[in-house]
Amino acid sequence: MKKLLILFVFFVSLAASAQTLKKFKLIDSATKEVIPFANILFSKTDFKGTSSDIDGVFYIPSHLKTITISYVGYETRVVNVAQLRSELIELTSKVSRLDEVFIDSENPAHRIIKNVVSNKALNNPENLNSFTYISYDKIYVDMDDTKPQSDTLKTTQSAFKDSYLFITETIAKHKYLKPRFTEDSIIATRTSGFKNPNFALLANSLQPFSFYKEHLNWFEINYLNPISKGSTKKYKFRLKEEFIKNNDTIFVISFEPKANRNFDGLEGLLYINSNKYALESVDARTVNSGKVEFKLQQKYSYIDGNYWFPEQLNFEIVIGEGFGSFKYIGKSYLSEIKPNASLSKKDFPLVSLTLSKNVGNKNSKYWDEYRKGILDKKELRTYVFIDSIGDKVNLDKVLALPQKLQKGRFPLKYIDIDLLNIFRANKHEDTRLGLGVYTNDNILKNISFGAFAGYGIKDKEWKYGGSIAFDVPGKKDISIALDYKNTIREVGTFSGNEIENPFNPRNWIAREMDAVESISFRTDMKLLRNINWFIGFNTAEIKPLYDYTFNQNNISITNYNNTEVNIGISYHVNEKLINNFGIITRLPSNAPILNLMYSRGLNGALDGDFNYNKLKFTLDDSFIIKGIGETTYKLDLGYIDSTLPFGLLFTGEGTFDKKLPFIVENYFQTVKPYEFLSDRYAHLFTTHNFGRLFNNKGYFQPDVLLHNNIGIGSLKAASDHQFIDFSTKEELFLETGLELQNILKIPYLNIGYLGLGFGAFYRYGYHHLNNSNDNLALKLSFGFSFR
Repeated sequence: MKKLLILFVFFVSLAASAQTLKKFKLIDSATKEVIPFANILFSKTDFKGTSSDIDGVFYIPSHLKTITISYVGYETRVVNVAQLRSELIELTSKVSRLDEVFIDSENPAHRIIKNVVSNKALNNPENLNSFTYISYDKIYVDMDDTKPQSDTLKTTQSAFKDSYLFITETIAKHKYLKPRFTEDSIIATRTSGFKNPNFALLANSLQPFSFYKEHLNWFEINYLNPISKGSTKKYKFRLKEEFIKNNDTIFVISFEPKANRNFDGLEGLLYINSNKYALESVDARTVNSGKVEFKLQQKYSYIDGNYWFPEQLNFEIVIGEGFGSFKYIGKSYLSEIKPNASLSKKDFPLVSLTLSKNVGNKNSKYWDEYRKGILDKKELRTYVFIDSIGDKVNLDKVLALPQKLQKGRFPLKYIDIDLLNIFRANKHEDTRLGLGVYTNDNILKNISFGAFAGYGIKDKEWKYGGSIAFDVPGKKDISIALDYKNTIREVGTFSGNEIENPFNPRNWIAREMDAVESISFRTDMKLLRNINWFIGFNTAEIKPLYDYTFNQNNISITNYNNTEVNIGISYHVNEKLINNFGIITRLPSNAPILNLMYSRGLNGALDGDFNYNKLKFTLDDSFIIKGIGETTYKLDLGYIDSTLPFGLLFTGEGTFDKKLPFIVENYFQTVKPYEFLSDRYAHLFTTHNFGRLFNNKGYFQPDVLLHNNIGIGSLKAASDHQFIDFSTKEELFLETGLELQNILKIPYLNIGYLGLGFGAFYRYGYHHLNNSNDNLALKLSFGFSFR
């Protein structure tokens, strides 16, 4: 009886608690879209109140008789709660009056923005020593019915009228330890049409975690943050509204880029809380961003009476213009937030995104614990409709496609087609047509064997080879490969690498080749955070396919054998790896990348003819200069301690070819391919992108790039190399270029533009040529952009 009484009291208390708050949702009276961040005032005397969340939802005490609702751009409404017959409350938009005109020094919004900027370090959640939280993420894809659609898409839209095109939900545990240790552990995931749990997307991974960075990067475009240092000189700010909520003042400030700007900017509303001048919420969208529009909304809460932390994160990406636009909408809700959690480096795996066991087998009760509300009819219909399609066409097979394409292969049932061996172009072969096939996991798990063959149209020679590869199961991402190749290799390449990328214009002008028959062994592994290793062994018979003789100790050598051991180390600063479609993928980053490669030649080992030590070091990095643009640079160093044949030295750093005048990054543009020969060198390639200097509107919007490339090198015993022409860089080589990217833009698949650009480069200084016209290189550039 006592237990029954306790149970009765519990349910009565639960029911009473449920009746203490009433739930409502704000929407636009015309568009029916939700209205986030509106101010709801309970009383005009004590300023008690709340605000609508990102979904327009808010709660009020049940005893209230009236509430006052206000939002920028809408008529203020006093609501009699007793007269409401629905949870939906509509607000009517109003025609905005002209903003007051302020002299910058007198603009009250500027004082508030400057306080926000000065408190960024204090309020930025990523400056906490550590934190953990759980997120519920939902992403769905729909057609953008606000824009005209083609007849085909109208038919598709009709078929999906009661559902979205796609929906996925994810529950994840997140950990962070300053400065860069993160883990997103997926504990539940569900995706329409797919049964494979590897398809896990996090909504907060597609937008900035917080709104405090100097620049916000979307689709490789850096947007200047309106709360960055000195932003009052770049943005127009207006104090639209201020109100008191509880004991704090909320400042509502609009922002937009100033006229004649030369930066990529945002527009929207900032809600600033006088408590530490922190962001309470943000509603921002990109300005003039081409075929991809990005909108984000973020809501922050005050945690533990000490920290401002994101609570809700939404984004909307609209891709395409005119006849065929799609919306990608993501919602992320954070809970169980723990600032300064007890964490150490040992608590973080090498891969940032991990999947727990049974992530795809959670029941509805488990999902209901984390969902923000229940799924609506359209969302439920999407699962039913798309799942039925997935069962019929087996959409899970699609998961294998991006994994294979990343490796340059197309999967069939038992074999993969090597796409990189179908077609290749260079000046020695003209065109090479071929085929490569390799077994996949449907024959042997984690083991692949196969072969390739190709025929050069110009040299009329076959190239062929075979390999066996083994992926070691586990978290260290270890692979082992044994290869045999009878092929060609461009001179100057490092440690057995031949042409790999058929789409790189530099490979199209390759001419000087060695015929190479080789056997090689290589293992790649990831044993430490941020570091990738490889160890290899290679032995080869090499025959120059050009007129050449190497004089070694007064002995003329044409063909030779080479045996070497190779070690390579790559260090990625701020590396973030994710498990994407079942494979380990490195997320793009502007952080530095360092590569060190060492090769040891072994005289006498398997008939090897040379002893040597060869080193190559590269550093790739970029940084943003606010208001000026982005600088990228590559430092490239090489060293060999012995005299070696032409094919094993350093050359090929030039890209000047009148018949194929293309700009190739991190190469000299005014240098012929094999103009210089070195056994030690230092190169520095720099590019500064000023952005769209001319204007930010209209069709003519080229990016302006300034290139500066320098190099120096030397060569011992230059007379040992006979019957070839070359120079050395004993003195500093200098060239400068100006490039206009995307002068001509061609719409591509309604998602972006294929761009055609133009550049002019000039060499000067010690290596200036006698004929001035020979120092000038006019080149074309190709690219892809979303705007």
